[in-house]
Amino acid sequence: MLAVVLGSFAASESQSHYHRGVLSKYEIGPPAVLLSGSDESRLRSGRAVLQTVTAEDGLSRRLIMVQDIKAPPHVVLGRIMDLKKYPTMVSGVDVCEPYSSADKGGLQTVKSTYEISALHMRFKYFITHTYDPAQRCMVFHLDYDRRSDIDDSVGYWFVDPRGRSKCRVFYSCECKLRGWVPGPVYNMLTKEAVKKATQWVEREAVKEYRASRSNNLNPEVLLQAVDTLRLQVSSQLGGLKLPALPELPSFPPIPQLPALPKLPQRKAAADWIASRRMSAARAMSFTTTGRRTALAA
Repeated sequence: MLAVVLGSFAASESQSHYHRGVLSKYEIGPPAVLLSGSDESRLRSGRAVLQTVTAEDGLSRRLIMVQDIKAPPHVVLGRIMDLKKYPTMVSGVDVCEPYSSADKGGLQTVKSTYEISALHMRFKYFITHTYDPAQRCMVFHLDYDRRSDIDDSVGYWFVDPRGRSKCRVFYSCECKLRGWVPGPVYNMLTKEAVKKATQWVEREAVKEYRASRSNNLNPEVLLQAVDTLRLQVSSQLGGLKLPALPELPSFPPIPQLPALPKLPQRKAAADWIASRRMSAARAMSFTTTGRRTALAA
């Protein structure tokens, strides 16, 4: 019976979805979350905080997970946007293959095919990710131009810097399934997905950050980085023509210095020193003789 239900809602790349969205989409920007003193204390201790927020329609309520991660924001965002590696980073994701990407107005849009496993059930669906690097935010929803096994899905990532090597991550999502689905499967795709999302991001971001720091101390990596930078600079300056250097001004010739007087000959100098010594000896003898005469008297 379960196989029949799922078979009637088979995913299709050639058919559009049953609607253009029934869940309220997330907006790009900071989250409207108020954290208490106990929440902050919990985050400082390395634990996550789970809150309930009101959706954009003002009616429904959604879960949002908050987690402090000891890694720079760009490293965390790099893990979140590395969609091709989701099968090796995210438990339950069997396939995550991008099939379309575009950059427009500072926004990056990536569409990917997901295949996930939840207990004994498998789902295939198509997601459109919209990433704003300037606001460090990514939102996603179903690609309604393709037919997915799930009825609708929307989600949100936001990364708030908390220093050079630390940030606070916010994650929220909502999923609506088609037909009857066992309770444990539904929990895995909704509540459990929210609770576990920041866990894998923290694990992978910290691992990536530690690896990058160790590589920075590797001499071979440093040499490779220098070579790469040198090639980039040379390629950018290859077609650059520098202006010709101006001609140096001419200076007047330096006047010739007068010749120094010649030094006395060695013999003359020796004779002069000898005569000075003889004069000193006579003076000494005269002084000594005078003292002796005085004493005798």
